[in-house]
Amino acid sequence: MDRTEIAAMNASMTERVLGMPATPVPDKGYALRVLRTRGRRSGEPRSTPLGVIGHEGGEYLVSPTGARDWVRNLRATAGCALLASDRTDERRAVTPDPAEAAGVVLAYLQALDQPWARQGFPVSADSSVEDVTAHLDTIAVFRLDPA
Repeated sequence: MDRTEIAAMNASMTERVLGMPATPVPDKGYALRVLRTRGRRSGEPRSTPLGVIGHEGGEYLVSPTGARDWVRNLRATAGCALLASDRTDERRAVTPDPAEAAGVVLAYLQALDQPWARQGFPVSADSSVEDVTAHLDTIAVFRLDPA
């Protein structure tokens, strides 16, 4: 899939997510949101539909790789927003400590109901915390604190 096809797919999914009622992010589950970041080079607003995972009272984003544009954008500028339906929640993306991040990754993998979404991860839902921690140099995890 080329960048044009990916952009079209993201735009379609963004429209769909914003058209759905905003459901709360459940603990050890996820809800779909649109993440708005600033482009790290352009400074332009960027929207990406993502699953936000709830874990021990916090909300998190997880990516199997740090190479995704939204991950790079958050690493460049931590300020972001979560959009759902008619809501915009300003947030600050924070990289959690390894123990917290490993727990979030495991909760995320256990919550995913789409096998294709788990395929990019170097660990599985039944991995140990130690195994996940050993891969945190390639997996991106952000806690979304209120701004």
